[in-house]
Amino acid sequence: MANNISKQKQIKGWVMFDWANSAYNLVIVSTIFPGVFKNFLPKEVSFLGIHFESSDSLYTYALCFSYLIISIMTPVLSGIADFGGYKKRYMQFFSTMGSLACISLYFFDSQNVWIGVFGAIIASIGFGGSLVFYNGFLSELVPKKLHDKVSAKGFSFGYLGSSLLLIVIIVLSKLKGLFNVEAIEIFRFGFVLVGLWWFGWARWTFSVLPNGVKSDLPKIQLAKKGFNELRKVWGQIKELPRLKRFLSAFFIVDLGVQTIVIIAPLFAINVFKLDSSELIIIVLIMQFVGIAGAAIFSKISKNKGNIFSLSTATVVYLFLCVLACVANQEWMIYLIAGLIGFAMGGIQSLFRSTYSKLLPETDDHASFFSFYDITEKISIVVGTFVYASVAILASEMNSGFAERIGVAILGLFFIIGLILLRRLNKFKSLDPLEELI
Repeated sequence: MANNISKQKQIKGWVMFDWANSAYNLVIVSTIFPGVFKNFLPKEVSFLGIHFESSDSLYTYALCFSYLIISIMTPVLSGIADFGGYKKRYMQFFSTMGSLACISLYFFDSQNVWIGVFGAIIASIGFGGSLVFYNGFLSELVPKKLHDKVSAKGFSFGYLGSSLLLIVIIVLSKLKGLFNVEAIEIFRFGFVLVGLWWFGWARWTFSVLPNGVKSDLPKIQLAKKGFNELRKVWGQIKELPRLKRFLSAFFIVDLGVQTIVIIAPLFAINVFKLDSSELIIIVLIMQFVGIAGAAIFSKISKNKGNIFSLSTATVVYLFLCVLACVANQEWMIYLIAGLIGFAMGGIQSLFRSTYSKLLPETDDHASFFSFYDITEKISIVVGTFVYASVAILASEMNSGFAERIGVAILGLFFIIGLILLRRLNKFKSLDPLEELI
C-alpha cells in the first residue's frame, strides 16, 4: 500500500521520523536521564565486577559500547536490506526496540543499575540502527536539488518535537504536588512518554514509506549477498575521490560536534555548577536556536554551496571551543549554548544532505549510508574517549580546568576538519559525475 502513496506524502512521513525519534536524543541522552542516573548513582559505582570512580564514566562507556555494536552490525544488515528489500523492516525493528528500551528505563533505580545501563545501551542501538536505514531513504525519495531543504526540515521538526515533549515533562514535574509524587518519579515517567512518543509518531512514517522488493533467497544467502553488496559499495567509494575526502572531513568535524553535544550538559554542571532546571533551559536554547540554524544554513548552502556552509558552521564550533576555555561568567554558558544550537542545526543536516548528493546513481542507499553511520559512530567513540582521557589526566588540577583542557583538544579537531573541508574546494561542484579541476 505504501508504494502507491505519493512522493510528497512519503517525504512528509520521512520528515516525521525526526519528529518521532529526536525525543530520545534530547530527553534520554542530553537532559533528564543523565540527571536521574547521577541522582541514583551520585558517586563511584561497581558494575559487572568493574569499579568506576564516577557514574559519569559508567554512563559514557555504556554509550560508547552501544556505538561500537552499531558500527559492527549495521554494515552487513544494510547490505542485506538493500539486496533483500528489508530497509523499511529493519528501520521499523530498530525503532521499535529503541522505543521499548526507553520505556524500560522507568524501572531503573539505585537497586536496579543493570536496567539503566542495558536500557541506555539498547535504546542507543535502536536509535542509531534505525537512522542508517532512515537516512538511506533520503536519496531514494528526494531529488538531489532538494536534499539540503528536506534534510534541514527533518532536523528542524526533530528539534521542535523533542523540545515540546521535554517541556511537557518539565511542566508535569512542576505539578508534582497534584500527583503527590517526587519530581524524580515524574522524570522516570517521562521515559515512558519518550518511548510512546517515538513509537506512536513513527507509525506515521512506516505507514507511508515504500516497501522494498522482497527476495525469496534464504537468510544465509542473503547475508552473503549483503556482504558482497557491501564490498561492492566500498569498491565504489574508493573510486569516488570526493566521497572519500568528504568522509575524512566528516569524521574529524563530527568527532568534535557529537562529543560537544554529549559532554555539554556535564560541562555546564561541573564547570558552572548549574542545577537541573538551569541545564534544561540551556538545552532548550540549543534546540530552538537549532531550528533557526538548520533553516539559515540551508539557505547559505543554496547561495554559497555546501562546503562553504559546512566550513562556516565548523568555524562557529571552533569559536565556541575557544569561548568555553576562557568563560568565567554564567551568561557565557548561555551564549555557548546558543552557538552550539545554531551550528548544530546547520552542520548535522548539511552533512547528511551533502553526503547524499555525492552518492552515485544507485539502489544501494542503505549500504552507502552504513559507511556514513559507521564514520559517525566511530567518531563519537574516539571523541568521547579522547575527551574523557584528557579530563582524567587533568582531574587533579583545579575544578573545571580538566573539562576546559578537553574542550581545547576538541578545538584542534575542528581546525583539522577545516583544512580537510578546504580540500573539497578543489572540485568544481558536488556533482559526483564531474572531474577534478
